[in-house]
Parts: sequence; structure tokens; C-alpha cells
Amino acid sequence: MMYCIAKNKYPLKYFSCGKLISDEPFLHLRRNLDTFVLLVGSKGTLYIAQDDQPYELKPNQFMLLFPGHEHYGYRESEPGLHYYWCHFQTCHNQYKFLTEQQMNQYLHIEKNTVADSILKTYYILPQFGEILIKNRIDLIFNQLLDLSNRNYYSKTIVTNYTLSLLLMELSQNFIDTSTPKIQDISNSNYKIAEIAEWIRVNYNTDLSVKKIADKFGYNPDYLSLVFKKFTGYPLLKYLNRLKISEAKQLLLNSSANIKEIANATGFIDEKNFMKLFKKMESLTPTQYRNTFFCKHFNKN
Repeated sequence: MMYCIAKNKYPLKYFSCGKLISDEPFLHLRRNLDTFVLLVGSKGTLYIAQDDQPYELKPNQFMLLFPGHEHYGYRESEPGLHYYWCHFQTCHNQYKFLTEQQMNQYLHIEKNTVADSILKTYYILPQFGEILIKNRIDLIFNQLLDLSNRNYYSKTIVTNYTLSLLLMELSQNFIDTSTPKIQDISNSNYKIAEIAEWIRVNYNTDLSVKKIADKFGYNPDYLSLVFKKFTGYPLLKYLNRLKISEAKQLLLNSSANIKEIANATGFIDEKNFMKLFKKMESLTPTQYRNTFFCKHFNKN
């Protein structure tokens, strides 16, 4: 694994972006570009190699293609492939590559001054990685798509800074998955983590605080209180935030209507969904979808 670092004091230089949607088998072209290419998986699997090293880019994963390095599809993807792409360069084209051993010297030395400087002042991007909070990456990428297709008064500046924010989020994503953390996790916290994961899997069913509490043998009020200590949110608010977060992804990445999205995220009543969405986002679902309506899609 190789890593690219570049000073984050300066915005990146945006060139183009889009979302590829393929309804047919897809094989990526063989290319060697003078720009970086960021790929973020959304649906299906992209089979792509860089310097003859094969990768499978799936949803909730990202990949960075390096300038001057050959990349190509080594196997056809199944129909239904979706992924985001963006071409960019660093400021003054200044960056450097680190090996995994070199990166570990920065990341795994606790309270090291040099490491602290690296973490704060650089974009840090691995060649390939998992995305912890996909909703944030999707949202920023959709903002970038929208802004790049608008007749914005300062289009170059705003796309450069939006792209830079996207890369900072991915850098933070990498730091969060790589830096050691000292945690004091009690047995009760493990149980709450288990419940939170169960809710994540079953959020789109007809759940309530009582149903969740009954399933795990807790008093509803007690479980909600403990859940707030662990997550920062009472149980009902945590559940609603999860439902609305998933609904936002469907609004941005599907053509489903509001009723279909309400049903897909566990709302029996479409009106309750719309009311809760407006309360939490200060926009109706339709207004939220239309906020990022200008996008560039390409097909093979």
C-alpha cells in the first residue's frame, strides 16, 4: 500500500467529476494520466488495477489513482455498477508518496511532534481504503457534482474548496481507522454497541423504543438513558437520525419517490416521514433532493 500526502494549507485543483452508471457489463479503459483520480464505490464492484495490482472497489470504499501510474480494468463489472469519480491535482503539483512503513512511523508513535504536525497539516490519502461514515462522503461528493454543473459566479474557487473538504474528510477517515486509541469500554458499553448494530441492520422495520427494549430485556426508559450516555442521543432520536440519514442517501442516489423512500426506511406513514425529515433537516425531502440536482452522469 502506498500513501500520498500533500499540504492542506492550499486548496486542491479541481478538473472534473461525475458519477458513472453502467447498465451493461463495464470494463475500465487502460490509461496513464497526469492527474490524480479519486474513485468512490456506490453500487456493485469495479475491478481495477493500478501498476498491475488488482483491486475490487465496492460500496463504502475509495481508491486513489496516482498520476503517471497506469491503471486499467482487469475484469468486467456486472451491470448496475455505480461509482463517483473526480480528477484533480495538488497545489503546484507538490506531493510525495510514503510506504506503509514510513506512514506507520508517523501514525503509531504516540504524542510524537512530527506525527502531530503531519496529522494536522497534510492531506493523507491511502491508495485504497474503507469509508467509515459514507453519508458525509456522499453528501460532499454530491455537492461537488452539483456545484461543478452550475453557472456559479466563482465556480473554480468553490469546486477547489469543496474538493479539498472531500479529501480532508477522507484524510480524517484514514486517521480514525489508523491511529491507536486508548478506550475504557465497560461490559454495558459493549452491550449498547451490540444493540446499536442490531438497530443499524433492522432500522427499516417497524421499530419502537419499547420493541427494542423488550428484545434485549431492558426497561425502555433505562435503555434510552444508557443509550444517550453511550451515543449522545436518546434511543428514539438515535433511531430517527439513522432512518433520516438513510433516507437522505436514497434521495440523492435513487429515483424512488417520497412514499417509496418512507417505506424503505421503516416509516408506515409517509406524512410522518415528511414531518420528521423537515424537523431534522429544515428542508422537505423534495427540497433536499433538489438542492443537489445538477450532476454529471456518464455511461459506458
